[in-house]
Amino acid sequence: MSLKIGVFGIGAIGNAIAYELQKNALNELYYFNRSSRTAIKLITEEDKIEIPISIHTIEDQVPILDWLIICIKEHQFEEASDTLSTLITSKTKVVVIRNGLNLKEPLLPFTDESKIVECSIDCPTQPVQNGFYQQLKKPVLTLQQSGIANEFESLFDKENIKINQEKDFKTESWKKLCESASLGAILCLSGETCWVFEDKKIKELYINLMKESLAVARADGAKIETDFIAQMITKLSTYPETKGSSMLTDRLNGNSIEIGAKNGIISRLGAMYNIATPLNDLVTVILSKTNNKKK
Repeated sequence: MSLKIGVFGIGAIGNAIAYELQKNALNELYYFNRSSRTAIKLITEEDKIEIPISIHTIEDQVPILDWLIICIKEHQFEEASDTLSTLITSKTKVVVIRNGLNLKEPLLPFTDESKIVECSIDCPTQPVQNGFYQQLKKPVLTLQQSGIANEFESLFDKENIKINQEKDFKTESWKKLCESASLGAILCLSGETCWVFEDKKIKELYINLMKESLAVARADGAKIETDFIAQMITKLSTYPETKGSSMLTDRLNGNSIEIGAKNGIISRLGAMYNIATPLNDLVTVILSKTNNKKK
């Protein structure tokens, strides 16, 4: 029996997830996005993919969804409220894939917590030419270990996607947040890609942002290993000079920057735990001003 699956948000991550889901012939996919899209457009290490799609709206006669995979950013949830309330029924299981912490919170008004899967993704993907997204590595999804996570995992042909179920999802979420907030802040403020890390002072700034973030993470109960920064510096050295970040992409495209779910939450929790976070505070103030100017 086929499963009716909605993918909400056909940006960089939505393209990557939709491409993997369509490989399973039992998945019947429906696509939802704020702007029109005519295709999944992805450039991977092996292929240039273009798969025609149609974007649905809540006015369309969409069947009751078995699953809704949400790939929008934290600041987009308020605007998406009407769509979410229409698409999420008592039958629908919901997966939220985004940056930050406490991913279930914006969805609790629409469904029971037991039907929501929190998911983080490691899949550097950035826009290139003609509406295509370049995927720099195969997706790695991380979920809280659970029965519903097993069901979600079964939706994929796992040849080209790795799915990890973790007992301590909180720690894994904090690791992703510390890394993406530190790298994203530097690229977004500089307006440049990863070539800037050739500068020792920029790399030192990355390390100091990471130290602040890790102090807050550990105060919040995350169990992060002592050599984590060294691991991230090694990972940083593997990135191509042209690699950007979602924060940089949003700045260059004139879109709202996902500051609240990244440096913003680190600053807020730092204040709650009485941990000084001057660098994350500064990033939050500057990029929040940029967002306010766009409104």
